Amino acid sequence: RRSLTKAFIVTDPVLADNGTAARITDLLDEAGIGWEIFSDVVPHPPIEKVQAGLAAFRASGADVLIGLGGGSPQDTCKAISVIATNPDFEDVLSLEGLSPTTRPGVPIIGVPTTAGTASETTINYVITDTSKQRKFVCVDPHDIPVLAIVDPDLMDGMPRSLKVATGLDALTHAIEGYITPGAWDLSDALCLRSILRAAADGDADAVEQMGLAAYINGMAYSNVGLGLVHGMAHPLGGRYNAPHGVANGILLAPVMAFNAEHTGEKYRDIAEAFGVEEA
Repeated sequence: RRSLTKAFIVTDPVLADNGTAARITDLLDEAGIGWEIFSDVVPHPPIEKVQAGLAAFRASGADVLIGLGGGSPQDTCKAISVIATNPDFEDVLSLEGLSPTTRPGVPIIGVPTTAGTASETTINYVITDTSKQRKFVCVDPHDIPVLAIVDPDLMDGMPRSLKVATGLDALTHAIEGYITPGAWDLSDALCLRSILRAAADGDADAVEQMGLAAYINGMAYSNVGLGLVHGMAHPLGGRYNAPHGVANGILLAPVMAFNAEHTGEKYRDIAEAFGVEEA
């Protein structure tokens, strides 16, 4: 319907080599749609990788982006999208905070392979400034994918460590989105619905529920904000390369204890959502 003719797939080396990307390109071939792959994405994507991906996208002649993978490919894809149509921001750093772009980005189809960041449905993306060993958040409604395909079959092959880490990220989003000062009735409903335990090995239904939870609470937290856990986790990732979900998991309990006297009855609501009796 959009008359798009060529896709530029942004992914990482593992997904490019293990057959996951081929599941996408095979479908594109069947549909007679051209494609190219940029698979040089790394965790905590740095400015330099965004700029390399942008150059490859421009050279490809593609008119639609496909973000395939976890948070790092999705975030790299978003940055490429907005800079491609807003070239004044090629330094990437100037996108930090509430990005002052004026034009919608190149259309993105978000295809997550993890269930944590919800980047496929948010207005946020996170890039690393390696020169200062820090991560910075860009907030821009021009980067929202036009379509998100949340397929648990793509997530079920995650190693257990990644399931736990991404599950902790999704849980932290839900808890922080629920207690943040910007929360309101609609975001509360989305966050409470998505407070789920991390998926267990081989439990396809749990993986599906976790993917749904991440997607739902992404719509909540990208509108009302997060909290101190994420404020502290990003520096740990930028300086020590700590996996984002792991950093969240380390920080979540002590931050909840620190916040407890300011949350009213909301922690009781969270306990009830977990099924805690007499919360």
